[in-house]
Amino acid sequence: MRRFLFVAALFAPTAAGHAQQAAAKPGLPAGWQARADDKGDLSKVSFAPMSRGWHVNTGPVHAIFYRPENTATGNYTATLDAFFFGPPGQYPEGYGVFVGGKDLAGPAQAYVYFVAANNGKFLIKKRTGPTTTVVVDWTASSAIKTVPAGDKNVENVFKIQARRDSVLFSINDVVVATRPRSELNVDGITGFRINHSLNIHVAGLTVAQAK
Repeated sequence: MRRFLFVAALFAPTAAGHAQQAAAKPGLPAGWQARADDKGDLSKVSFAPMSRGWHVNTGPVHAIFYRPENTATGNYTATLDAFFFGPPGQYPEGYGVFVGGKDLAGPAQAYVYFVAANNGKFLIKKRTGPTTTVVVDWTASSAIKTVPAGDKNVENVFKIQARRDSVLFSINDVVVATRPRSELNVDGITGFRINHSLNIHVAGLTVAQAK
């Protein structure tokens, strides 16, 4: 098995690091691109590199973040390691990983995304141009770690495993959904999606490409 490492870092960000990144100026690190939903203003987003990974505050924007060269095809596992900082409580906006990205800067953008929210639910959707289609609607799962209240953070690890005949979706090594590969186009760019008003530390984004 060949492993293509985008970033792999497993650590809990400190409260001081969190505060520093929350105040970071808007912009994207070198090599990164982003696309907002509904012509959202990306200047409202803070995307700051840290010693390991990146810290993202989305403000009023729903967006995807990616490097165009980070692609996965055939049989592979895409993994996102993310820390949720807030808001606390039953917050319904999602964050997670996407695969199968195509024409991400153009009118025919397409990708499949797998996100979870701090209300303990996950969602799988696919986008084709301006249209999104539900693959698995918001579903509760005990595999999702949540922050009930206060100034704390929690780590969730998302995986999309693309196999010859199926695609498996897991959170913290628990498979929460499986779909036939024939239903989903998962060959393409890999990145992450974060909805509005979220404060997320992305500690790792990797693809393990099987032979």
